[in-house]
Amino acid sequence: MDEAMELRQAQPQDAGSIRFLTREAYAKWVPVIGREPRPMTADYEEAVRKHRFDLLFVDGVLTALIETVDEPDQLLIENVAVSPGFQGRGLGRMLLVHAEQLAVSLGHGRIRLYTNKRFTENVRLYRRVGYRIDREEEIGDAIAVHMSKEVGPRSTSLAYAAEKQATVDAAMVCLEAFTDRFNDRDIAGMDALLHFPHIILSDETLTVWRTPGQLRSSFFDEMAATIGWCRSTYHSKEAVLAGPRKVHLLVRYSRDREDGSEISRHDNLWIVTFENGRWGIKLRSY
Repeated sequence: MDEAMELRQAQPQDAGSIRFLTREAYAKWVPVIGREPRPMTADYEEAVRKHRFDLLFVDGVLTALIETVDEPDQLLIENVAVSPGFQGRGLGRMLLVHAEQLAVSLGHGRIRLYTNKRFTENVRLYRRVGYRIDREEEIGDAIAVHMSKEVGPRSTSLAYAAEKQATVDAAMVCLEAFTDRFNDRDIAGMDALLHFPHIILSDETLTVWRTPGQLRSSFFDEMAATIGWCRSTYHSKEAVLAGPRKVHLLVRYSRDREDGSEISRHDNLWIVTFENGRWGIKLRSY
């Protein structure tokens, strides 16, 4: 299903929505650090007056935001927040790219941010998209990791490599999620990770699924009854071609019995694409 996406700057009346989204997005970190992170307690009425907020809407619903500050010689990313229901779809990366474009438009060659050292997945994400760690700073009971990235023409090669790795990572996450849904026999969950029209090339036979709901409900029971299938195990996933919005993955997996023994092993080519604001599987070639 197509999704309408809109990115616009916040107005003062958006402060309440910004606060609600940020509190939702950062709530997962409360058990990690034992308190609410600073973005959960910020004064957003004041922040909207002083900083720039770009709000991302999907089908009219606020799903993500980025807060930036135009400093004398660089752009500061003060906050990136994605609604929990939309995490893992590449929206945060999209907003980071937007911030880089904004920095360049303002004449800056550098962009910086900081995060709590215990937010390890954030640190990994920023490093994957090209940020380097400049220093660590002890602030009260926390350690802030200060990171930065060069932007503009002189950083093109580095940025390209980082963006390529980010797209491969996102495609891998999509494939792994699909594998989990497959082994859970969750057909609706599998459909949610596909793009439609969805193409299946089995030997010389081409099948096109125009809409979700094409896999028959008895599919898994039939595999179990006919070949003793219990689960599928993916042994390797290699990106053989990657662009900004498309990744070709060479996938090797086995069909396994309940005792873990292999029934058969297969090599497939899967194409994962970024469409309508999310990564999904577009084509499977068997």
